[in-house]
Amino acid sequence: MAKKPKKAKSSRKKAVARKPVRKSVKRTASKSKKHRAKAARKAKPVRKPAKKMAARAAAPRQAPLGSTPLKGQANMIVTFDPNHRGTAELELREVLKQAGEKPQIGQTEIEGLFKVAVSDARKAAAKIRSLCSSNPNLFAVTHHYTPIDNWCQSDVVAMQKLIRAASSGIGQNEKWKMGLNKRHWDQLEGIKLIMKLTDVVDRKHVDLDNPDKIVQVEIIGKQAGVALLTPKDIVDIAREKGE
Repeated sequence: MAKKPKKAKSSRKKAVARKPVRKSVKRTASKSKKHRAKAARKAKPVRKPAKKMAARAAAPRQAPLGSTPLKGQANMIVTFDPNHRGTAELELREVLKQAGEKPQIGQTEIEGLFKVAVSDARKAAAKIRSLCSSNPNLFAVTHHYTPIDNWCQSDVVAMQKLIRAASSGIGQNEKWKMGLNKRHWDQLEGIKLIMKLTDVVDRKHVDLDNPDKIVQVEIIGKQAGVALLTPKDIVDIAREKGE
């Protein structure tokens, strides 16, 4: 009697059993563990030396634009385009640097206005005028440079006192006028205020178009600045450019 052929079932079992499934899994797991450990070592942050970190923490931070407090009183005010405050301060610093000054620029609550401390406001104004003539492109967003001699509270009596003292520098035969700007101040209307302030000036020759001297009054909120100037002491950038 002929022998029956062996079934293929057992051979299939052997073929399946030969596949190194467990070994493959173990190798993969082992590789992934090594890879994660290597990646962790690479990602580990490098510690900075304690001395460098301490020095960096102790280093003073640079003050933002317009935040430097004035040491003493300002002796110049500068108007500028309020939409470009940062650019205006950079421009002002460069202008005064080229004028030979090391300015201090103080904070102000008025938009478009800086208070500035320089060594000599009138000399600085003369140099600024010369700079504007030689390099007009240096001036883009700053407008007026006005020296200030003294400050007081912005009440009428205090301003009259400073104006009376300043007007003593006007010669009896010199022509004069009053220049007045007021910001954030509404105690008196324009004409009434001008009459009150000019009443204390004991000089007869008033000339609004071609004065020899100008009694300049700048009211800025609770403060007022007064100066006795010549027309050349006030630098009007647009006028200097012929605009």
